[in-house]
Amino acid sequence: MSHRPDVMLLDLRLPDQSGFDVVRAVLSADPQARIVILSSAQGDASIYNAISLGVRGYLLKGIDGTTLAEHVRHVAAGGSCLSPETTEKLTQYIASRKLSEREIEVLGLISKGKSNKEIAGLLFVTDNTVKMHVKRILVKLQANDRTQAVVIAIQRGLLDA
Repeated sequence: MSHRPDVMLLDLRLPDQSGFDVVRAVLSADPQARIVILSSAQGDASIYNAISLGVRGYLLKGIDGTTLAEHVRHVAAGGSCLSPETTEKLTQYIASRKLSEREIEVLGLISKGKSNKEIAGLLFVTDNTVKMHVKRILVKLQANDRTQAVVIAIQRGLLDA
């Protein structure tokens, strides 16, 4: 890279691609790159995924300029940063029971209005298997019904809106 910034501020919500894809590309080209997410995306899965990819910080939009500058300087010096809200959400995510990839797949189909029977056909499983997945999803997300589970999943960043 001919121009290597000390710190890259990046939003996850970009008009033409995912911020996660940008993080992967930048860190692939320069594993030492210091990336801080500055976003309005507050889903705990989004925060976890960003940290897992190797970003150095995750801050929420609305942060005051002085605090932002302090965090950027800290990351430029080799540190990392999380806003208090981000830390709380990340802790909750790690402590919560995570959905399996299959459960997320089922939940995604539920969000598209698919019935258990339709989901079973699409995934080549029985209706009872889908019912078992739905039951586990409701328990893990502490949701009362399928609709609430989808809303919770979107809020947490497990599904796209």
